Amino acid sequence: IARFGHGSAKLARQAQSKEKTLEKMIQAGLTEKVKSDVVVSFVFHNVGKLPPPVLALQEMSFAYPGCQNLYEHVDFGLDLDSRVA
Repeated sequence: IARFGHGSAKLARQAQSKEKTLEKMIQAGLTEKVKSDVVVSFVFHNVGKLPPPVLALQEMSFAYPGCQNLYEHVDFGLDLDSRVA
């Protein structure tokens, strides 16, 4: 809502109206309280060059619970130069 408050007068009125409606919903207990995201920090120390493969999977299979296997007997490895999408 805040991003519309700085545009035209029409958008500002719409934003104010939505803010009032939201405030009434909060006061009536119709909305859940907004929870803040947990902030997590990771620190990866430089360990230099690792011999390949850094991560190796052998004979891997995967299936969702109650379903047939999507993958069976898969072998692969990841090096420091690998890119995974």
